[in-house]
Amino acid sequence: MDTRSEAEKLKGPTVVSVSPFPLDPGLAPLLLFDYQHDGEASGGDTIFLYSIPKRQLLGRRADGFKGHRYWLTPQGWVLMLHLESHKSFLWNPSTLERISLPLDQENLLQAAEGSMCLLSLKPTDPDCVVLLADLAHELIYYCHAGGNQWFKHEHEHGQSFKAGLTTLGGKFYAYNIYHKHNQIVTLEFLPYPAFSTRGLLEDCSPTGYTMFDCCILEGRGELFVLSVCYHGISDRHIARIVVHKLDVSRGAWLKVDTLGDMVIFFDNCRGYGASFDAHQLGLRKRDCIYFLMSDDKALYVYDMKRGTTAMHNPGPSLRDSLVPQFLLPSAPI
Repeated sequence: MDTRSEAEKLKGPTVVSVSPFPLDPGLAPLLLFDYQHDGEASGGDTIFLYSIPKRQLLGRRADGFKGHRYWLTPQGWVLMLHLESHKSFLWNPSTLERISLPLDQENLLQAAEGSMCLLSLKPTDPDCVVLLADLAHELIYYCHAGGNQWFKHEHEHGQSFKAGLTTLGGKFYAYNIYHKHNQIVTLEFLPYPAFSTRGLLEDCSPTGYTMFDCCILEGRGELFVLSVCYHGISDRHIARIVVHKLDVSRGAWLKVDTLGDMVIFFDNCRGYGASFDAHQLGLRKRDCIYFLMSDDKALYVYDMKRGTTAMHNPGPSLRDSLVPQFLLPSAPI
């Protein structure tokens, strides 16, 4: 459903026809729009990038993506799979660096549905685990950055993954809001997958709302949970976003009223997020949450202090129902 006014639909930046790769650091973070990406394969010809700090729409043939299936990560790197050769690698759009990964000999990556990709550490670390979570099934696919094989593992924590995944200290974390004791699920590789759960003393689910979405993420070395609350039974009208931080010593969630200089990018469609310093990204507004919604090309910005949500149209040339992905900055290696 397109809720923008006619004026908003007509308003938008002019497409800048320049090659964005390697990405100018001043352009990131970006929204990536791919008309060919259908969850199974990428045609790679019609990719648009929208620079959030510059408010510019960049259009070009994305030759770097052509012939590949790909997954964006919260760490800014892209997991790439060449569809013909089955070669996989990590690609940094900012520097064009590539880190070779094992060959997908058994077509494991091709089979992943509704998948989300994260890295446990910097990709140059030999202990870095590249994790691809199949959200449609209770499956994960993984490899080590210095390894020679992709692995498939079946697990019993599919409900937890519905609130997303994040990484902290080389481990993966999920939040099971559907369990009666509200568990934190930890996944580490020793070197094989090992799941553990910890019940929490308090439930951070917002009260007074019939509908809300949750996402767990890391911010400055701590775990946060975002709860996007909706008016009534509609998931198109946002009432507020509630933020909690985990108090590890008490095993309880503490409500957070301000993010300070931090900003959060939250992909509500794919269940992952990341935090950054607003000034380092060249963003004028701090203490905000940038997020995406299903069947909508718009970028939404929630102001923590005011409790209000602004909507930004990335360009009238983009189809209204085309949902972008966040292409986030990568940390230096």
